[in-house]
Order: sequence, then C-alpha cells, then structure tokens
Amino acid sequence: MKLPPKAVPKFASFRPKPDQIAKPSICRDRALETKEDRFTSSEARRNSHQGNAHEHRSKRHDERRHKTRDGWHLPSQDKQALDDRPSIVVTPWGNEPNIFTVDKVGDIASLEYGSLHSYTVPSYVRAGSGRILGLSMDQKIDRQASSEKIITMCDSHGNQYTKRDKAVFARVGRGRETRVKSVASAAEHPIDVGADYLSLGHQRLKKRRRVELGVIPNSAESTEDENLHYRSIVGQAKPTINSEDSDLEYNDDFLDSESKALSTNDVSQRKVLLSTKVDLEPTNGDAWLELIEYQDTTLYHQSAKGKGSAAERASTADIKVSMYEKALTLVKDPQYTERLLLGMMEEGAKLWDARKIASKWQSLLQKNAGHIGLWTKYLDFQQTNLSAFRFDELRSAFAKCLGFLRDELAKAEATELKKNNLIYILAYVHLRLTSCMREAGFPEQSTAIWQAILEFNCCRPLTFAGKAKAVVSFETLLANFEHFWESEVPRFGEEDFHGWMNYSAHDERLPDPKTDELMPDASGSLLIAEWHEYEHTHFFRSRQPARTIDDTVEDDPYRVVLFSDIEDFIVDLPPSHHQTLLCAFLAFCQLPPLESLADDVRAWWRDPFIRNDGQRGWELFLQPLPPLSQVAEVQVQQGKDMSSPASIRVSSGPPTSFYLSSTTTLFAKAETWFCPFGQWTAQCAQNRGPVSVDWTRRALRALVDNNIGGGNLSEYLLALECSVAPSTAKKSAKALLKRQPSNLRLYNAYAIIEIRLGNFSAAQSVLMTAINMSRTLDETAQRETILLWRTWIWQILDSHDAASALARLLSLPDTVIKEDTKTIVANPAASLRAQKALADGRDQALSLADYRHALLYCECLVLLDYLQNPLSIEAALSTFEVQISLLTSRLPPKSPQHELLHQARAQLLYYHTSHTQLFKPALIRSTLTESIKLFPQNTIFLSLYAQNETRFRIDDRVRSIVSDLLLTNHSTGSSSNESIISHFFAVYAELNRSTTLGSNTHSIRGVFERAIDSQCGKQSAAMWKLYFLFEHSRGELQRARAVFYRAVRACPWMKELYLLPFEFLEDVVPMAELKGVYEMVVERELRVFVSLDEAFEEASERGR
Repeated sequence: MKLPPKAVPKFASFRPKPDQIAKPSICRDRALETKEDRFTSSEARRNSHQGNAHEHRSKRHDERRHKTRDGWHLPSQDKQALDDRPSIVVTPWGNEPNIFTVDKVGDIASLEYGSLHSYTVPSYVRAGSGRILGLSMDQKIDRQASSEKIITMCDSHGNQYTKRDKAVFARVGRGRETRVKSVASAAEHPIDVGADYLSLGHQRLKKRRRVELGVIPNSAESTEDENLHYRSIVGQAKPTINSEDSDLEYNDDFLDSESKALSTNDVSQRKVLLSTKVDLEPTNGDAWLELIEYQDTTLYHQSAKGKGSAAERASTADIKVSMYEKALTLVKDPQYTERLLLGMMEEGAKLWDARKIASKWQSLLQKNAGHIGLWTKYLDFQQTNLSAFRFDELRSAFAKCLGFLRDELAKAEATELKKNNLIYILAYVHLRLTSCMREAGFPEQSTAIWQAILEFNCCRPLTFAGKAKAVVSFETLLANFEHFWESEVPRFGEEDFHGWMNYSAHDERLPDPKTDELMPDASGSLLIAEWHEYEHTHFFRSRQPARTIDDTVEDDPYRVVLFSDIEDFIVDLPPSHHQTLLCAFLAFCQLPPLESLADDVRAWWRDPFIRNDGQRGWELFLQPLPPLSQVAEVQVQQGKDMSSPASIRVSSGPPTSFYLSSTTTLFAKAETWFCPFGQWTAQCAQNRGPVSVDWTRRALRALVDNNIGGGNLSEYLLALECSVAPSTAKKSAKALLKRQPSNLRLYNAYAIIEIRLGNFSAAQSVLMTAINMSRTLDETAQRETILLWRTWIWQILDSHDAASALARLLSLPDTVIKEDTKTIVANPAASLRAQKALADGRDQALSLADYRHALLYCECLVLLDYLQNPLSIEAALSTFEVQISLLTSRLPPKSPQHELLHQARAQLLYYHTSHTQLFKPALIRSTLTESIKLFPQNTIFLSLYAQNETRFRIDDRVRSIVSDLLLTNHSTGSSSNESIISHFFAVYAELNRSTTLGSNTHSIRGVFERAIDSQCGKQSAAMWKLYFLFEHSRGELQRARAVFYRAVRACPWMKELYLLPFEFLEDVVPMAELKGVYEMVVERELRVFVSLDEAFEEASERGR
C-alpha cells in the first residue's frame, strides 16, 4: 500500500528575521551554470548592463542615502519600499525562460589581440593590499613584475623590488608634502553579523553595491570613486601617488597652501577655466594662447616623470597642434596669426617628419608671406634639416629671405614701426647668414659681406650721402659700389684703407700682392691623421678674402670673392639704424654688446645659432676636480686658509657669459672683476680666433672716424684696445681726445688706461683736470662729470684707502677740486652737503629720463653711506633698496636700468667680501638671490652666488637655483623663454662642484643631456662640442663617438664638429668610418680645403 507523501515540517526558526531585507539577485548562482552556459555573449551582457543603468538613472532623483558610524543604511521609507517588493521564487531550471545565450565559438578577435576585450570584462577593485585569499599573509602581489596576464607573488617583508623605479625621484622638489595618518582601528568598524558577506577590505561600500541597493551617492562623494574619462575636458585621471599600504590613509588637510596651489586638481581646474573662457570668447587670441601654453603646465604637474615621457610629450604636442589649427580658423586678428602659426610649427616639429615639415613651411610662406617672423623660423628649419641639408640650398634660402625683406622695406605704405621691425630682422638675418658661412668653412665670404655692408652704408661718398633716395636709386648706388669693389683697392678694415667715400676711378692705390703660406706635403695615413690641423690652418689663413693679384691656391675657387658673390646680400639702411647694423657686426665678431642696448638686440647674445664662442675656453673646466682633502693639503702648504669668509674671489664665470656692458665691466681687469673682453682675448690669442684681431680693431676705428655709434663706440674701442694691446691704447685715447676735446667719457677712459698701466698719479691728474674743466662746458657735457667722480672713488678704494675715498667723495660739492685731501674734514655738515649734491643730481637726471647718469648718482650715494658707516654693508644695502624703490616708481623692475643697478650692488658685495673679514654669508646669499630672481640669465649674479656657496659643504643651493630659476621653462617644454646661457651655467656649476659634494661623471652627463634635450641646446653646436670634449676628457671614447654622431645630426652646418673624430677618436674609429665622415662633409657641401680622396684610396690599397 502506497503511503501518502509526508508534508514538509515548518518551523518558526526558518522564518526570515523581520529586519532582514531580501536583496535582488542579478544572476543565478554560479553552481547552477553548466559548462557550456558559461560562454555568454558580450552583446547580451552589454544590453543587460545598459538596462540596469537606465533603471538606476530613472530613480536617481527619488532615492537618498544616510551615513552613520556603522556604515550605509537606507531611510525608513526606502526600507518599506523594499519590503513591499515581491519575494524571489526559485523555479526549476526547465521552466525558466532562456535568458542566456550559448556561444561555443568565442571571440575570434581575442586570438588576434592576445587578450579579452577590455569593455567586456566587469570592473573590479582588489582589496587586501595585494594579498590573495587562501595564501599566507606574508605573500603579496608584486605589482612591478605582474602584468594583466600573469600575477607574480613576492615576500611582503623582504626586498620586493629588484629594479628601481625610474620615477622614484620624479616629483622631488615639487613643493608637495605628503602626510599620512593611521586609519581607525578595527573596533570602530565592527563586522556586520547580519550581512550575508564578509568584507575583506574597507567598511565603505563601493558605489556599485550602493547602486544595487538603490542608493545613489551625491556628486561630491562620487568623485572620489569615479575616474575621469580620457576625453573629459578636465583630462584623464592620473594614477594616484598614494601608497598602496592599506594601513595608511593620506591626510590632505595638512597640506600647506603652496602644495595645494601646485596640486593636480588645481591645475585641472585652471585648465577648465581656460577652456570655458575660450568657449565663451572663441575669437580671443590671448585666451587661445594661454590655454595652449597651459598644456605644458598640465603635463608637468600630472606626469609621473616630471617633464613627461616621450609619448606624453608627443601626445601633448598633438593636442596643441589641434588647438592651434582650430584657433587659426576662429581668430581673425592679424596680430595673433603669426604667433599661432609659429606655435603650430614648433609643436608640429615634434610630431612630423622632415618632409612634411618642409611641405608645411612652403605652404605657410606662400599664404602668409607678409609675416616676417615666419621667415626666421623657416631659416632655423632649413639650417637644422639633416635629411635635405645642402649648403648651397641654405644660402639660397637666406638670399630669398633677404630679398623679401628688402622689398617689404621699400614699400611706401610701411609704417615706421614696421620699418623698425624689418630693419631689426634684416640685421639679424645677415648675422645668421655670415655666422653660418664662417662655421661651414667659408670665412672669406662672410667677411666680404660685412665689408660690403658696412662700406655701402657707413662710408658712402658725399655726392650720394646728402641726396634723397628718390633721386639716387638703389641700383645706381649698387653699380657705383661695384666699380669700387672690382678695383681691388683696400677695403673696409684693411691696411691703408681710405674707403668708398674717397675712391675715384683713377685711384691706383692697390695693395701689395700676398702669397698664401704653403702647407707641408703629406699623403696617405699621415694626411688623414693630420687633416684637422690642415683644415684649421687654412681656415685661419682664409679669414680675409684674397684678390686676383694675390698668389693663392689654384684649385680653390672661394679664396677670391667677386662682387657677384655678395651682390644679393647688400642692403641699404637709413642712417638712424646704423646702430643696429653695428650691433650685428659686434655679434658676428663674437664681441660683447654695447652699453644700453634694447632687449631684442641683446637677445642675439643668447641665440644658440650665434653664441658658438662657448666652444672655446672650457679646457680648464673639463679637467676633473681633485678631492677636497688634496685641495686642503695644498692650501696648507701654500699658507692659505680657504675656509675663511675672505676667501671669496671672483672668477670670470663660465666662458659663455651674459650681462650688461658698462664702463665698469668694459675696463675691468679679468683678475678682479668681470671683463667681457677677457674671454675674447683668450680665444683670439695668437690670432687664431673666429676673426682677425687687427682687422676688427681697424674696422671699429673706421666706424668711429665716420661717427657711427657715438660716444659709446669710442669708449668701447678704447676698452678693446686696453684689453688687447694696452701699450697702444694710450696713443689711441690721445688721438680721439684731439678730435673730441670736450668729451668727458674719453677723459675717463684715458684715466682708466693710465690706471691699468700702473700710472696712478697720472690718472688722478687726468681726472682732476677733467672735473675742473667740466664747469666750462655746456650743460649736456657736464652730465658726464659724475662718471669721473665714480671712477676716481673706485680707484682709491681699489688701493685699500677707504679714508681717502671718503674724503674725496665729500669734496664733490666743491667748486675747485684740489689734489690734497688732508684738508678735508669728515663731519656731519660735509656729509650733508655731499648727500644733498648727489641727491639733487640724481633727481634732475631722473626728471630728464637720463637714467644712465641717475644710476651713477645712486651708486655714489650708496658709497657715501658705506664709507661713512665704517664699511657697513648693511647700511649700503639699505641705501641700495631705497634707490631701487625710487627707480621702480619710474621703470619696471626688470628693466636694463635695474639690472645695471643690481650689478653695481654685486660689485660692492664682492669688494666688501674681498677686503673685510667679518660679514654674514647669509646676507650675501639673500641679496644675490634677489638679483637672480629678477635677472636669471645674468652670469655676474650666478657666478658670485656659486663662489659664495663653495664654502658650504652641506646645502647645495646652486643646484636649486639652476633647477628652480634657470631651467623651469625647459622642464615644462616651453621654448619661448629658453636661453642657452642657462644651460651653459648649469654645466659650469656642475663641473666646478667637488665629488665630495655629489658631483660625478653621471651627474655632469645628466646636465648635458638635459641641455641638449631642450630646443635651444639642441641647436647649439658649442654645447655639443663641449659634451663631446667632456666624454673624451673622462676617457669615455665610445660615448664621445655616440655624442659626435648626435651632434652632426643636430647641427649639420658646423664643420668643426666633423673634425672631432679625426682629432680625438683616431684610435677608436676605423678608417672606413673616417672615410664616411669625410664623405658627409662633401655631400653636405661644406668647405674642404684639403681633399682626402687620394689619401683614402691609398690607405685602402695598403690595407689590402
């Protein structure tokens, strides 16, 4: 008998608790799935996810959440809503609708790409700080060695990283201080016994779980969990820099304001504001430029490597190019077009190949030929384009640019401002052209161009000089000048030169024929080994162009320069702009600039294409420094105490120097103060410099005779003579004084020359006579009297007689100056008289905007306070602050006048530290730091700062100055304010740092790499050669060889770089490789004086 089935017993204990809420299940239990059901299609999952997301969004405005100490809980009304939901009924498998799709094939693309589709993988977050459930607590995921496919475990207590992270020190020095605080103890977060899971991580519920419960977090808190999309206007979210340690929680409440200002969030917010401004004002050119430039700042602060990896920099450049292109379509103002085009080409050069860049330039110049700035940047590209570099093509590009500039200048509708800009660019292009010619091996052509330009503009015959351009055309002048040139009479700067103005058709004053010195015969391997010396000798011999009557090498067609070779490069400039032409000529001769130049002209001395004089004079610095113990032993043997404060001694600074020229620096001794002619004199020793010393002196003298440059050039010429040939400088000064007897600047120069020659009594007599004579001159000429007083006071101070210097300064208000100072009594009345006279002179000069003389009065006022308070540097610096504040009320704080006043303050600081034993080094440091912040390129401030810090062996402030103030623009990728001077000083400072202070071969090499990684450093042939010589001096010949090939790729026009392996790497580079280097010189159409074709053939046959 079949018994009826028994009913399932029901117990009250099986009933669910009232406060428990049945939670909706998203999918079935994994245990119910069959093996084939696990292959679900990505499309079904995507549709399911989209449906759930839509459902959550529809309920967003109706749901709320509350947070308590125990965790997240729902409001009572939400709990009631969930209680009213139907309970889940589990039906047999066969009766369930088929909501899954069986995919037995899989995704074929996974085989092609080697991994699953990232969008089909559910998002998840690991908990446990790298630990895995089931393994020992000592085991942890090695995040450095693991990948998406392989997980590698390591010992959490041992050394888990075998390789140092390259970005460990990437953010050192950013100013951000990271502080941590321990998380709350486990007692504050008890386990929820009523939950159906056990949390392995933090007690905070993740956003996805809260959404499943119907709780939508607010926007403020959701930003902590959400990662920004990579296309968001704020930018892609960067990996957090916080530690992965679960026992630490980062505390941002203790970050200081400076750190917050530099935080990534603030940078992103600033980026959003700029983007919003562009959206609101799409035609605002300034807004576009600010937004585009800010991309580098974003990269700098968000990159883990500081300046960004190569891929990040390329991505940023791509973004900036797109922004430039969009801005060009919206901004129609012509004043922004050139800046936007230049910016686009600068960023495009980081992405495009040489062929595309050349095509872009051709297209831009055809559509925007009127934008002058595009031509100069186009010449930069042509000069550095390795793939298509040919010297004849580069020369043609320069000629085309000059022709366009001449046509623009001749247009009648050109405004005065545009003409000034055109003349400035004309002079700059001539400077670039002639410098490039000389460096490519054509020195006679570059010299001939300058002879023709200066002769044509400054020594024009009187029959043409007084006539208007409408009467005498440029073609007529050019034809007449051609007759003068082809006559081969002495030309500009040559011996027995009389000039075009004194030339007549019957002039037969031809110079004597000259014969080129013959080089000793050599062949084969001997010629190859000495080829660099042959080339150098021929270069120095060819600095002056030859004539047809000279006995020159027959097979050299470049020695004789015909008029047709220079005709395309002659320009006609108005007399008011001859000063600009003179400055370009000084830069070509690698001489220092004149006093009080405009900022745009001074920029030529920071140009990497022009400042290639830095490749000379570094031999002393390249030698490794001895250890400090060895230095101290030598100092003890010599009886010196270098640890004393008085040990500060000024050096000439880096060979590549940059500061404002003044009477003080022009006539300074290289041993006691910064002299701009010191390096030039050393480079041109034995007449082996870039230009002939005698020709340069004669050329400057001819310009002075033709009243070019005024009193500035006359003083400049005497300073050069005093540095190069002191014995003849006195004679030159007397000759100039005969022509200008009322020029007090010449009297001052004459007195300084007497001081340099050791004739102190004669110098004092000249100064006293000139001061007494000045009272009979006109008011304009009397203004130079203060220059005589300043020279006299400093001459007495240099002789270590402070009391006499004070007495002489107190006699300034007297009507007649006497030689004896013993009768002068230093009392308060005399001090007030002198102070009032100096203050009145300063105020009068300021009212006339005569800042040059106003600065001299300011300096004398400081000297008066310094000498009255027995050599108190604090009193002097306080007076300097008053004078600087007074000048700031009239001029911006970064004006050249401010820089000159800061240089005067630095000179007094040097004098004080050299002549006294008691001073505060911190005061010297803070004062120089103030000057460096305003003028970071001035090598006077930088060198004195470095000298002051050599006595401290703990704090390395020089590196901080270099990093923070000099190279900030280069770190962000911006090239608008780049200067090669910054990098040269960084190299100089690192080479002068002892190994005990952290300098070594690797640190110096890092400075070089940072320099050549910048745009200006990459274009500097001097920096490349210095890098090569550094590697060679350390015995790293293979590294030097690699640097050589990088150098010729970056600077293909510089012939001197191609000679380096022949001179330094003969034992490392095989003969076949030397032949390849020689063929590169020939292929790129650089000048070859001595052919090596037969020598290489002979060496090849001998090798067989």
